[in-house]
Amino acid sequence: MRNATELASRAAGKVSVPDSWLNLATQIPWQLPLPHDANGQVETRERLSQIYSEECAGIELLEGQYGNEPFISIPGAVIDEYKKYRPSLFQRAHGLEKRLDYEGRIYFKREDMNPTGSHKPNTAIAQAYYARQQKLKGLVTDTGAGQWGAALAWACYNQGLDCTIFMTRNSYLAKPYRRYLMEISGGRVFASPSNLTSRGRALLNADPNHRGSLGIGMGEAMEYMSELADTRLALGCMSYYAAMHQTVIGQELAEQLAAEDVEPDILVGCVGGGTNFIGFVSPFVPRSEGAANSPAKHKRPRLVAVESANIPVLTKGTYNYEYADAFGFTTQVKMYTLGREFLPANIHAGGLRYHGKSPILSLLVHKGWIEAVAIDQDEAFAAGKLFFESEGILPAPESAHAIAHVMVEVEREKEKGSVATIVFCLSGTGYLDIQSYADFFGVIQ
Repeated sequence: MRNATELASRAAGKVSVPDSWLNLATQIPWQLPLPHDANGQVETRERLSQIYSEECAGIELLEGQYGNEPFISIPGAVIDEYKKYRPSLFQRAHGLEKRLDYEGRIYFKREDMNPTGSHKPNTAIAQAYYARQQKLKGLVTDTGAGQWGAALAWACYNQGLDCTIFMTRNSYLAKPYRRYLMEISGGRVFASPSNLTSRGRALLNADPNHRGSLGIGMGEAMEYMSELADTRLALGCMSYYAAMHQTVIGQELAEQLAAEDVEPDILVGCVGGGTNFIGFVSPFVPRSEGAANSPAKHKRPRLVAVESANIPVLTKGTYNYEYADAFGFTTQVKMYTLGREFLPANIHAGGLRYHGKSPILSLLVHKGWIEAVAIDQDEAFAAGKLFFESEGILPAPESAHAIAHVMVEVEREKEKGSVATIVFCLSGTGYLDIQSYADFFGVIQ
């Protein structure tokens, strides 16, 4: 039997870096809801291009090729950046299988070894490229645990752009290493709420220890950007363009599975905004029951999105139009949401603390093509520790939610006396979350 290292080496070597993004909006039988303004009308290109780069605005409105082409060519300069770390590894979790006494197979797609340690560079690189082509001066954004902020700062540095990041205050204090990573790349990082904006100052005046939220950080980014003509907002999750850029993950995965003659029964991934998950499962979505272009030669795997039980957006939220930020500065998008004023609990998995889920994920959950489950923080940290013990890889707390649910699926299969081939997305590294693990397990007294 080949060991995990051999499998990873073979699987990565048999595929090439994708030269196109999969445009999932054209491969489902429903219209992806477009962003709305405050009056409930579809946003104009003029206003949207004052928020995002011109290219990203076109993607959000599904203009031109984005409204009808199933694949979108990736610019050569973006592919060159991807080649620094893609294709990412795909390997079998022999250690986890043994630890769980599972006779089935478990595989995982590794995005934890990407630059800055997560899947986020897949879209950060593209967004920085668009901004540079438009001759913008910089990009501004929000970040929770810091994976997105670190990726965007790095991508902006490589494109000669300024980068300003509003980082959720409790993560700013609890996860300093990702903040340092942003600053090493030249990013300007502010704890949100901050004194840099009027809304941030108001929140701090009311509560000097306000822990912040991703919605607040995005609202501050919008207020800050509104005074800068040559700066635009970059989003790592709550946009269709970010989800589309992440489809390089799933396209590689499909090839790697085919190279090993593996047909997955269950695909599992964590969801904050949902872009790593959508990217991971993207080639398998058209295989869903009822899809007109479902490949007959492939079976339909279950697609399971795993959120935090502390922020149960998909499992307990409502599906309607809502602002992406806390203050109503952004466009309204149709999504599952807990409401823009939702303030999450003080949990460690900062990347999962958002009040909504991306429109493409929300639509597919609403239509029943994707399942949604919730995992609590204790289960996630325990799963992350077990994965480290069995595989020698420490996952990000966000990714550990997916691993925890893999364990749930394994127990179900064992109870049924059956086996399933399970594949999950290891979306980020936990080595910049050592403090969180240490705090949770009481390592430091």
